[in-house]
Amino acid sequence: MTFATTGQSLDMLQDAAGLATSDVEAPWSRVDFAPPASWVELPAYNQTAPGNRGAHLTHLLWERQIEAGTGITFHAAAVRLETVVAVQDESQWSLPFNPRTQRLTLHWLRVVRDGRRIEQLDRDKVRLIQRDTQLERLVIDGTWTLVSTLEDLRPGDVLESAFSIETRHPIRASGCEVFFGVPPQAVVGRYRLIVSLSAAVASPAWRASVDAPARIEETRPDGIRRWVWSGEQLTPREAEPNQPSHFIDRVWIQVSDLSGWDELAQLTFAAWAGVGEADGLATQPGFARPERVDAAAVNGLVERIQNDFRYLSVTLDAGGWIPASPSLIARRRFGDSKDFAWLATCVLRAWGLAARTILVGTGLRGALANLLPMAGLLDHAILEIEVEGQLRWFDLTQKLQGGDYSGRAVGWFERGVAVDAVASGLCAQAGAKAKGVCILRETLWLDTARDGLSLVEQRVRVEGWQADELRRARLGVGAEEFIKLRETEALRRYGKIRRIGELAWRDDRAANVCELVECFEIARAVYPDKLGRQASFDMPPSLFTQVLALPENRMRRGPWSLPFPCELRHEIEVRAASLMPGLAKRRRWNETEFSGTLDEYRKKGAWSKRVCFVAVNDAVASERIPLYRRQLDEFLRATGGTIQLPWGLVRPHRPPTFGQLAPVSASEPTSSTRAESAAAPVLPLAADPRTARVVTAEEDPKLARGVSSRRHHARTASVAANPAPDRGVSLVGGALLRYGWIVIALVLLGVARGCSLLG
Repeated sequence: MTFATTGQSLDMLQDAAGLATSDVEAPWSRVDFAPPASWVELPAYNQTAPGNRGAHLTHLLWERQIEAGTGITFHAAAVRLETVVAVQDESQWSLPFNPRTQRLTLHWLRVVRDGRRIEQLDRDKVRLIQRDTQLERLVIDGTWTLVSTLEDLRPGDVLESAFSIETRHPIRASGCEVFFGVPPQAVVGRYRLIVSLSAAVASPAWRASVDAPARIEETRPDGIRRWVWSGEQLTPREAEPNQPSHFIDRVWIQVSDLSGWDELAQLTFAAWAGVGEADGLATQPGFARPERVDAAAVNGLVERIQNDFRYLSVTLDAGGWIPASPSLIARRRFGDSKDFAWLATCVLRAWGLAARTILVGTGLRGALANLLPMAGLLDHAILEIEVEGQLRWFDLTQKLQGGDYSGRAVGWFERGVAVDAVASGLCAQAGAKAKGVCILRETLWLDTARDGLSLVEQRVRVEGWQADELRRARLGVGAEEFIKLRETEALRRYGKIRRIGELAWRDDRAANVCELVECFEIARAVYPDKLGRQASFDMPPSLFTQVLALPENRMRRGPWSLPFPCELRHEIEVRAASLMPGLAKRRRWNETEFSGTLDEYRKKGAWSKRVCFVAVNDAVASERIPLYRRQLDEFLRATGGTIQLPWGLVRPHRPPTFGQLAPVSASEPTSSTRAESAAAPVLPLAADPRTARVVTAEEDPKLARGVSSRRHHARTASVAANPAPDRGVSLVGGALLRYGWIVIALVLLGVARGCSLLG
């Protein structure tokens, strides 16, 4: 994650990168206006193909043709403008391209109306604008945008465009790589991919999704072979929420002439070898070989690059694939993932250690193993290092990380390509999955007087990658704003509140643990029950209801993503004078996707519930989603509830440690264990009528519905004149979903940052 200001102008970033004036001159020499090449088959489509009802535009044609071995790709598209909104959106036609690695030929840009084609491609009306499309992500890649403003565009018009791009990849100039995808949420009257192969070109490999059309192979009279995939998508795919990034939910076709991932690794290594090793770095502070080369020294180097070097990707000369020299990166103190990884690799090799750079796909992750090798599937660089017999990966773009050599978190990419002359295929990720633990402890001291003031103490503890994210979030908004956000969420969570004392914060960077404690006074925490005879208190929504959404109750195409690896614990204790002792209640879930534990305890003056959720997998398979939904729904129901108390109870005294951080020695251990066996016996609470009658959501599902709405309506009703006699406590299960919780919103952010190039 990057904390640099993204609102800088292009000129400021170019000045910071040291770009010459010649680098920003208009690249008209790389733009041509000409008909398509002879190997291109002119596309055809149905102008009257039905569209999707309510859609602003309809894709009538989606086509790409490739001449293998030359790097030239022909693109053609036709869209029908169904509404005035489409006219507004499409009236300025634009196309980004990079003149340093690409040559663009424009063929046509025309409007079809009433059977007539009106040409709109006019050299005098086409402008080139330098507008780096990834500037907001601190990436300067030299991209220009070609813009043409269309005239007299109307609803019902068909807009046709065609162009060819010749690309010279900095690693492999004449390779053939294609990943053709059909827009999933759109009607496409016709889509087509054609690969043209001359007799001198060996046949590349190809792979396609199970729903892709069959490949047709044909030979033209001039001996050119053609592979053709052609189809239509008259019904768009309904978007499915929460699909994992590695699931490709569209029709796709892949073509590649790489013999394997090892060929790409060797080509990359050969290109990188020319940028220099660690020459001259030995004299610079922080890079000289230490007296003791051990895990602590390596961790110190990683931390220095992460925190002292700012992220700014300048990829003007190498197309985003070749890093700057280590000495240049060390001097200017900025770069991107490949720059940092290569710098660290060279330094550690100079120290005598085995280090190398790994290229990964941040979205596809382990799905790389199921796809053909392609440079375009890789978008991030990682450091791999072995010291003291322990092999680890490190992401040097991650700021403010905690932990030692063994515990520093890194995103789980599963597979990668080593930049190595002797690399063989994809390599498995080194080290264990980065663990993240989030613990919320709430203690409430209830006052059931009509205008009584109750107290709540919140203790939050996060470990591992969740500590990294909370630390970054707090720094990103500032300590004061972070406190305000916490107070806003407490207001949403408990109603009318007032902060007591200061928020206590502790950041143990070495152990990578962040803790905070804050306390609030709650006005009118309880509300009358339906008869107005007892005071009811809704348990605040559990941590799990804020993080774990229930899947839709229907069949899906794709898996359901889970926060993984992740452990969540929520412990809540309610203290009130009328609470009486009772037997414990235990529940256990040991499912394929998650494990969970629930323990309820009752003693004189206090009731507590401790719940833990551990994600076992990163996703739920589509065929298991109905079962997972039932299991998770059962788990979430068990985490909520309502307590009914007599009116007029005085709030218990708060302890001397109220609002204080616990001593470090007494902190929660970071280790955790998988939930115990499922179907553990449920122990009933005491049956003494003076204590309570327990009614759970499992026993009466009606009680799981509308807890929050009952509280809302009860608060607006008149309060009964006389409090009811002491009838003990009743627990009512319910899934409470109406409040948010800022810590989880800040903690559960993505660990890995992806970009279209190696950033």
